[in-house]
Amino acid sequence: MQTFVILAALAVLVGVVVWVVVVVRKFKAREVFEREREAQFVAEMLRAKPQAPKPPPAAVTPVAAAAPAASADPITAAGEAIRAALAAGRGADAAQAFLAVVAERTRLTLEPAAWEGLGRALLAQGTYLEAAWALHAGAALAGDAPGAQKRLVEVAVRAGDAGQAQHALKLYATLLAKYPQSQYADFVRANMREQEKKVPKA
Repeated sequence: MQTFVILAALAVLVGVVVWVVVVVRKFKAREVFEREREAQFVAEMLRAKPQAPKPPPAAVTPVAAAAPAASADPITAAGEAIRAALAAGRGADAAQAFLAVVAERTRLTLEPAAWEGLGRALLAQGTYLEAAWALHAGAALAGDAPGAQKRLVEVAVRAGDAGQAQHALKLYATLLAKYPQSQYADFVRANMREQEKKVPKA
């Protein structure tokens, strides 16, 4: 009887131990599962978190965008200044930029329209020889030979009307030298005779 009681007590004790072991294992497994769930939840939250917006690229100010880079070559710089001034309607500034490099004007590379605009600006200032050169260059560059001749005559007439007989004669002579068969030849010769009368005698 005593042996039976001891065996029963041992069985109960073993059962309790087994139950405790099972409970502990389940608790640990549950704890691991909860930790994994928490880690997964944190990871998902981080992925869903909106990223801070990137700062927009620095805006280019209109002045900086419009300002052409300064050129080391004075002739190139003068050409850029002339174009910019004409585009802004500042003919006087374009004329001034041209006159600053007039000795090297043959190196200027302007478009026909720019030459025309520059010539008109120079003509408005009464710089007849330079105006004729620019206007003739624009028409010649555009392949308009009759237009080039017409501009020389136009400026020569304006010079004569302004009392600049010597300038008018020089422009007429230039036209006859460049275009001996010009349709304006007779008109030019007649005008030259008139302008010669106005030249002071030495």
